[in-house]
Amino acid sequence: MITDVTSTKRPVESRKCIVVMCADTRYHVVRTAAVSLGWHVEDGERDDVPSSFHGISLNKDMNSLSETISLLGAKCNAALNPQIIWLDKSVLSSRVAALSCFHRVNHFPGMHVIARKATLFKRLMRIRRQHDLSPTLRRSLDAFPWSFSPSTELLQLERFISDGREGEIFILKPNRGCEGKGIIITAEPLHVVEGMTDEERNECLVQQYVPHPLCIDRRKFDLRIYVLVTSVVVGKPPRKGFRGAAPPKETHGGSSFPLNGLQLFVHKEGLVRICTEDYAVPNASNCKRQGMHLTNYAVNKRAQGFSVGDVLNTDDSSSNGICEGNKRDFKFLEHYINGLVGCKSDTTDGDVSGGETTSRWERVLHRIDRCILLTVLSGLENLRREFIGTGASRGSRSDGRNCFELLGVDILLTEDLKPVLMEVNHSPSLFCDSDFDFRTKHRVLMDVFRLLEPYVPSLENCNDAAYATLQESITAGGNMSSTGFRQISPLRVGGDDWADEEMQMFEEMLCHANGLR
Repeated sequence: MITDVTSTKRPVESRKCIVVMCADTRYHVVRTAAVSLGWHVEDGERDDVPSSFHGISLNKDMNSLSETISLLGAKCNAALNPQIIWLDKSVLSSRVAALSCFHRVNHFPGMHVIARKATLFKRLMRIRRQHDLSPTLRRSLDAFPWSFSPSTELLQLERFISDGREGEIFILKPNRGCEGKGIIITAEPLHVVEGMTDEERNECLVQQYVPHPLCIDRRKFDLRIYVLVTSVVVGKPPRKGFRGAAPPKETHGGSSFPLNGLQLFVHKEGLVRICTEDYAVPNASNCKRQGMHLTNYAVNKRAQGFSVGDVLNTDDSSSNGICEGNKRDFKFLEHYINGLVGCKSDTTDGDVSGGETTSRWERVLHRIDRCILLTVLSGLENLRREFIGTGASRGSRSDGRNCFELLGVDILLTEDLKPVLMEVNHSPSLFCDSDFDFRTKHRVLMDVFRLLEPYVPSLENCNDAAYATLQESITAGGNMSSTGFRQISPLRVGGDDWADEEMQMFEEMLCHANGLR
């Protein structure tokens, strides 16, 4: 079933014929983003796609794409060879290995090294425990709360508790849990672990509860930040004839530049998710009150009093964003943070977070970007190894662009406006329960597609020779000026650049991460 783009109210932006395969996604906002750009959507045999979604037509017209293909003179089956494939689940290396040069799939093989809580934090803690860290890196690693896998690190947990502060609180999280299920807050994690089965221990992460969270209206909150990875290797334009690859295009600082090959972007739109109960320091009497301590949307949406603010007029430059409800936008958060009085973050204590001329919000974004980049660097070598192993960086695919990934990064802010990583989601929820959800996620997804579009050939050019010609004509990096993304790797674009001290720290982080086995 083909989605017809002719009846959409949105202007057609693309002159290319691009097909997005959505047969394996439940998220209609992916379809609306593609349709809004003038692209075609292939739904396979799905019969659950509505005729419209949040006012955008998704009417099916079996002849629409066929007519387009005929006009272009293309000879292909778009249902079998769509350029972009969107999957809700992770992708196997074998599937990436089978892709052609013009295919794009929305997952990297091996992303579990970042998106699985226990795996990610075990690697981060191994780095954090090393004794030869520079002061800059050691300070930046405070963004990752002390964490332990009870199946293999019980002794380290016992030692941490005995050396720690009296009354230290811990949070136990299932490794693959979601929607707040299975989370336990306790001052006695060893007692809880003792009552677990071996299987439960293997699937559990014990983490230091983050004290002194920043609150909004006396309530704890976190941020859902949308991060896009478009490349993990240094790409080389494929030669015409596709027997080999052309020399790589000139990159920042030469081939030894530590972040070369990692194309990483952060979107300016995101979700501020606020608890439904006033915050109090966790103790025996309140530690089971999820609406007080857990910011998960799935937990709080069921609580009495939960609401989402109105999205009307929030695009106005003079607007302070969505100022009410339990879900708000980053425009509100910017206004809120810049308006804080007597904030501890105004004393940087050696922190490298932008110049003196930047606003408090811009300094917070700088810290968040740094936290995100360090997170990805902790698993970059594994991602590269998995990707190269599929053959997706050789021959006609030497540009290394078969995969991209939209991550949902959850971050907590402390009272002194320091980011603390909670988790990384490799397939963040794209359900749209409100107009605000749709507005935010629709914009993010349209911008994802806009960043991909320069590297995706039109359907009639989906062959090796035409693809090689296209790649030769492309300026690296895409056109970010028309999107809400800012680039943070290999350089930081759209804000204060990374300082030399930070670049050295990233190289150091990569070196330590590469030494993990």
